[in-house]
Amino acid sequence: MLEDIFDGAFADTLKRIFVPCKRVVSENKCENSKNIPGNRVIRNFVAADFEECSVNEGGFLLLDFGKEMSGGVKIVTSVMPGAKIRLRFGESVSECCGNPNSDHAFHDTELLIPGYASCDFGNTGFRFVRLDVLSGTLKLVNVIAICEMTELEKQGTFLSSDERLNAIYETAVHTVHLNIQDYILDGIKRDRLIWGGDMHPEISAILRVFGAVDAIDKSLELLCFHTKKGAFINNISSYPLWVLLCIRDLWFYSGRDEVLKKYAPFIERESAKYVSTVSDDGSFALPGDSLFLDWPSNSDRELTVAGLQGLLSLALSAVSEMKSALGLDCSAENSAVERLKRKVLDSKLHKTASALQHLAKLADRREVFEHEPFKNVSTFLGYYVLLAKEPASALELVKTYWGAMLDMGATSFWEDFDLSWIENAAGIDEMPVPGRPDIHADFGDYCYKGLRHSLCHGWAAGPAAWCSQKILGVNPAAPGFKKIYFTPDLCQLEWANGTIPTPYGKITVKLARGKAPEITLPEGITIVQE
Repeated sequence: MLEDIFDGAFADTLKRIFVPCKRVVSENKCENSKNIPGNRVIRNFVAADFEECSVNEGGFLLLDFGKEMSGGVKIVTSVMPGAKIRLRFGESVSECCGNPNSDHAFHDTELLIPGYASCDFGNTGFRFVRLDVLSGTLKLVNVIAICEMTELEKQGTFLSSDERLNAIYETAVHTVHLNIQDYILDGIKRDRLIWGGDMHPEISAILRVFGAVDAIDKSLELLCFHTKKGAFINNISSYPLWVLLCIRDLWFYSGRDEVLKKYAPFIERESAKYVSTVSDDGSFALPGDSLFLDWPSNSDRELTVAGLQGLLSLALSAVSEMKSALGLDCSAENSAVERLKRKVLDSKLHKTASALQHLAKLADRREVFEHEPFKNVSTFLGYYVLLAKEPASALELVKTYWGAMLDMGATSFWEDFDLSWIENAAGIDEMPVPGRPDIHADFGDYCYKGLRHSLCHGWAAGPAAWCSQKILGVNPAAPGFKKIYFTPDLCQLEWANGTIPTPYGKITVKLARGKAPEITLPEGITIVQE
């Protein structure tokens, strides 16, 4: 065993994959750049017959590796005295040509590159790489990407008659897969951190595609048992509520009672804290000053509180379910949920706040979702809007909103997006054009302005979970899928097929317009009525 070589050593959970360049986007003072695309060489040697690519001083080479990835590059050189370069990583061409933000990872650095070398650089999210030669002549044998991913089987699948929807589903899966690293990360460029409040839509997709992977439990364990005493998870008072939902889903999808037993102290402590905030008249006041729902509602405290009312109700209902399974008294949670119904706050046509209230059954907010249906949606909490909408209408939102990112060259889904950005805008795979809006550098808001904006954020993977939950229509009715609800909805699709991972094996669904739904269940699973 490799870990036996050094005392205390342990294996990395990530696998390194070499990804050859797909195309040269642009170049200057460069010779034989055609040698780079498709090149699989990862090491040079004396008297090798590899053809070279030369980049002279003042020149550059801008490469496209075809798809968003996490990792860096290997620069393989030939005979040369050395060269100084500026190396830039970008989730867009624009980022490579601008001044990338280096929060959480360096995307822009100067390096001395030796001859006859095979040097690895980078630890970030990127698709594009630009090398500018500041001094000397860079003699390249190859520049190849190193993608670092957790090797996981895609147990959950989805395929339909709509190719655009299929592309959205696979992009959502790729987005969330990249963020399953040693822990569940928020983003692979920024933030390369564990955010308890951002994980729920992310693990909703993970559980439907990859199952109850170890990284979910590891991340929850870190947040629940290593947050400073007296502090909220990530210093935000609403984030423990999201974590409670994550724990419930991990338990319910995996069917592992040890999950509940492990987190029981956290569940009881946090629940008691939040139950006490609900007054007899249904009003509530979350502890602390750091109230946060999502960035678009952050400037309106009333909207934030309206959305948090729905979140609080959902979280306490989840706690009630978990405490009941543990044999604990859940009357306090049930009472608090009922009290919250006495004073439902105005969601002001805000889709996110309305969706959480609707899903918590505090109010029927369906009319809100159809008011300018493609506006005021976020990639983060847009998942809950999808769940709250009628399936046919939700499908149109998926294809219009998430699909528009694909139209802009996306191979992963973004931290945020607004359809108003796309008018006459240059896509992420194009060189910036003076006088034309740049979809990456010119947009974004709040903490994700311009090139700080992450173009691969796990919370944006909601369509992967939604396709499985609503179109295939399979949802657990008991822990571990011992019992399931089966309510498929083809919407306007001609056909759809897929699989859903369970502890008993994969459930297979085949749907076709005009035909009875077909479902194949592993032994031990039964269908019940909602």
